[in-house]
Amino acid sequence: MSENLLTVCGLSSVRALATETPELIERLFFDDVRAPLFSDTCRFLAKERKTYRLVTSDELKKITDTTHHQGAAAVIHLPATLKIGGAKLSGHTLCLNDVMNPHNVGAILRTAAFFGVEHLLLSRKSYNAAMTQAAWRVAEGGLTHTTLWVYDDTEEFFAWAAGTYRTLAAVKPEAKKMRSLGEFIRDKNSAPLIVCLGNEEDGLPAAFTGRCNGRFSIAGSGKIESLNVSVTAALCLEKIAQTGL
Repeated sequence: MSENLLTVCGLSSVRALATETPELIERLFFDDVRAPLFSDTCRFLAKERKTYRLVTSDELKKITDTTHHQGAAAVIHLPATLKIGGAKLSGHTLCLNDVMNPHNVGAILRTAAFFGVEHLLLSRKSYNAAMTQAAWRVAEGGLTHTTLWVYDDTEEFFAWAAGTYRTLAAVKPEAKKMRSLGEFIRDKNSAPLIVCLGNEEDGLPAAFTGRCNGRFSIAGSGKIESLNVSVTAALCLEKIAQTGL
C-alpha cells in the first residue's frame, strides 16, 4: 500500500471520517449491519468515482488484518502534515514529545476530542505514532476532530513558543512539594499554556524540561511512581477544559 494511504477501522473512527472528511476516503468497506450508516457517504464516493463495497466480517478481517474492525473500514489518504510554525493558539493545550505508543497516542486524541481541545502539538515521532491504524482505531474519531501541529526537534518547538506561550513540563513528584497544573492555570499570566508530556519510559528529557517555563506534577499516594501517559493527559485535559479555553 502507498505510504500516503492508511487503512482505518473501528466504527466510530470510520463514521467520523465519513461524516467530516469523506474526501480523504479512497475505499470504504462495511458489513450489512452498518451499511445504512454510510448511505450518504456512498453517494459522495459514487460521484467521486471512489470504491465502496458491502463485505463480510471475514473479508473485513483480511482487509484490516484485525478482528477489531467493528464492521467498517476505510482506506484513506493521510491528511497533510501541518508544521508548528503555522499554529496560532488562543487557548491551553498539550504537547506530546516522543510519546510513541500508538495506543497511548490514540487514547490521548480521543480524550482531547471529548473535552473539545481542538489543537495538539506533536513531535515528529509522536505524529508518526498517530498516523497508524492502531492510533486511529483507539482514538474513536479523535483524529478527525483535532488538528495536529508537528515539530521536528526541540529547537523548532521552543523557537515557536518563545514569547507567546508558557511551556510547562509534566514531571514525576519530587520530595519537595511542587506546583500543580491548576495553580499555573490560575496564574494572572494570560499567555496560553502548553502542557508538555514525555514518552512512556523516560518522560521528558532533562534538556527539554530545562527549557520550559515551569514544571508541575500530579500528586499521588507515592505507592506507584507515575501514571500512564494517557491517564496523565486525561487529567491535564480535564483541567484545561475547565478553563473554557
